[in-house]
Amino acid sequence: MATPTDCAATNLPHDLFRADQLPEADRFPVWRESVRPLFDSLPATSERFDAWVESYDLREVFMARCGFSPLTFQRRAGDAADGGDHWLVQLYLQGGYLGHNGGRPVRVGRGDIGLLDLGRVLETRAPASQVLSVVIPRDVFRALVPTATPRHGTVLAAGRPVTTILTHHLTTVWNSLPELTVEDLEGVNRTLVGAVAGAFAGAGAGEASREALARAGLDAMLAWIRDHLDQDLTPERLCRRFGCSRTTLYRLFQPLGGVAAYVREQRLLRCYRDLRRAAVTGEKVVDVAVRWGFDSQSHFCRLFRRAFAMTPSDVIDQALAQPADGVDLAGLASPAFHHWLRHL
Repeated sequence: MATPTDCAATNLPHDLFRADQLPEADRFPVWRESVRPLFDSLPATSERFDAWVESYDLREVFMARCGFSPLTFQRRAGDAADGGDHWLVQLYLQGGYLGHNGGRPVRVGRGDIGLLDLGRVLETRAPASQVLSVVIPRDVFRALVPTATPRHGTVLAAGRPVTTILTHHLTTVWNSLPELTVEDLEGVNRTLVGAVAGAFAGAGAGEASREALARAGLDAMLAWIRDHLDQDLTPERLCRRFGCSRTTLYRLFQPLGGVAAYVREQRLLRCYRDLRRAAVTGEKVVDVAVRWGFDSQSHFCRLFRRAFAMTPSDVIDQALAQPADGVDLAGLASPAFHHWLRHL
């Protein structure tokens, strides 16, 4: 994976985090905790994890360029109450993602620019990617552009004139950051947020109301599934519960890999959570697997390793070696961007 080169000191707060500078066992745990102000992330493949983040603290806005191995990103209902209730603008230089944001399916490819609302439920899957991102707090967006009403999950397709213009603006701002001073930030932030608001103004407004209502029901379906993972969850049951057709159900879940894949992923996440606790409770791997519907331990271990790039026993061992509250960033690494996001 290509990484940025270390750059000279800048007038603005600047940070360069590289996972390859950490012991291999610490790379993903430190990354995961570092990006938690925005979302949770999980490996999407069993390949060796790698990531880097070059970032600048623009006081009212956060800007970063990063690269990472295949990942799944998630943000749940209620996460905004813990902070991070922001707009996330992402220009995908390489890679892309499939997923949903607030009930709206989203597909982003190379050269596309996506707008995600972190105040809404979010789940995306990305291959190895490189991204230029801008994080704009909701209150800052409203203060700088009070008349703008962006739509979550909107994507500006590569090649469109408006996309080309915004891409040029984002990359120009990024390339200028090493030369800027704190005194420049007021004007830079205002024009940056204004450019984003102008580019996304009215985008996607022609979506049919019937389709919008159908998509809005996706969040309710996902929440209900997560609350009933210990039960038999079939497409038929979901259709009866939410009064929709199989065609609608499959279309809504297509960006998530299908109904069965989503249910399996959520059950694996519950297993991961319970295995972390097993370090204290002494519960066996087989008991956790059976509780969440995995009757074959060998099959469960294969699925688990594919999802988390570690075995169930590795999770227990890792939990035993770490504080109960999670990774001790102070003891391993404390990327500056983690703290900037916390206080944005």
